[in-house]
Amino acid sequence: MTVQTATTAAPSTARVLARAAAMEWTKLSSVRTTWWCIGLGAFAMGAFALLMGLSAVDRIEEDPDAASGFSYVQLTSQGVFYLVQFVVLTLAALAATNEYANRAITATLLAVPRRGVVLAARTIVTAGVAFAAGAAITALGIGVLWLVIGSYTPLDLAYAMRTVLGAGVCMAVFAVLFVGLGTAMRGIAGTIGVGFLLLLGIPLVLQLSGSEPLNDLAALLPGFAGVEFYASGDAGFYTAPHDGAVNLVSVLGWAAAAQLAGYAELRARDV
Repeated sequence: MTVQTATTAAPSTARVLARAAAMEWTKLSSVRTTWWCIGLGAFAMGAFALLMGLSAVDRIEEDPDAASGFSYVQLTSQGVFYLVQFVVLTLAALAATNEYANRAITATLLAVPRRGVVLAARTIVTAGVAFAAGAAITALGIGVLWLVIGSYTPLDLAYAMRTVLGAGVCMAVFAVLFVGLGTAMRGIAGTIGVGFLLLLGIPLVLQLSGSEPLNDLAALLPGFAGVEFYASGDAGFYTAPHDGAVNLVSVLGWAAAAQLAGYAELRARDV
């Protein structure tokens, strides 16, 4: 008598990734801090756009010729640079490190033992949220500016949409960068600290040096390269003479390096 044993095929990588992504979305969306961060980012951008718009109106009323120099893209991009990118940094740091603080990473890896899939799912979900938040908040900033100053200077809708999509893409890549960094560092304070230095601290110090080579080097760091990308060269302050795709390539390079570091750390260490 022959006994046949039933075998169950292992689920495909795509199915495991989809399940892991659903799990990561549930964890990210169920945390109030996620929505507080996005809400505060939207409020800060709205307030920034309102104040900048009112200030521009005062200048234009004193000197009507100043209307020709007003740029919706420039002001909104500065709002993204000084405000929104740090919202994304905080969200990504929380997504990457929160489970290490309460040891919930053990349960996650028991549910999905393939660590690369866990990192990929977390990265995809966080990048998706960052894209949506970055694009929506940028659109909000442009909309507030238009309501305040639209009667004085027209809005180029196609150029504005390019900025909205550019900001969304850049915030998504930043999320990839900081999820990788957070996975490698495993601590929210350290992740946010290093992220702040990469986005703003180190570039400003390099610029303050007064050295042209260091000035140009600052533009290859993610913060300055990012703003040049989504502002399409109209950032309103000097970064460096790096134009076009090189800026996005720079940010992608940083993101890839951070992901590799995070994956190596996740595989090498026990939870």
